[in-house]
Amino acid sequence: MKHQNEKWKVDLFWNGYCPECWLKGKKARMKLNSDDFFECEESGLQIVITFPNFFVSILKFRGKGEWRSKPDYAHDFPRNDMLCYPITDNVPNFDSKLKIDYEQFISSEEIENYIKTQIK
Repeated sequence: MKHQNEKWKVDLFWNGYCPECWLKGKKARMKLNSDDFFECEESGLQIVITFPNFFVSILKFRGKGEWRSKPDYAHDFPRNDMLCYPITDNVPNFDSKLKIDYEQFISSEEIENYIKTQIK
């Protein structure tokens, strides 16, 4: 049985739900926004798919709740993406010359610390 304020650990592979809310024991959906990032409906945390079926990055800035007209939710698709730091501090650049060089999180605690200290 879940207790109120129970913390859950975030797996290193994204399950399609908001990692920030997951750490608080909540399953908050992430919906595709108008910038093509998955954004949490509750916290505004954003995740971008940086290399499909391999890597997703937790962005350092929150979304504004500007959704696409057709809702697409991350948890509705099979997920097997490793959570990573963003490639840059800015909006990701999807240049075809992009070098695939990701720094992956190594623990749930590292993800939690990143979210608490780096997300604006």
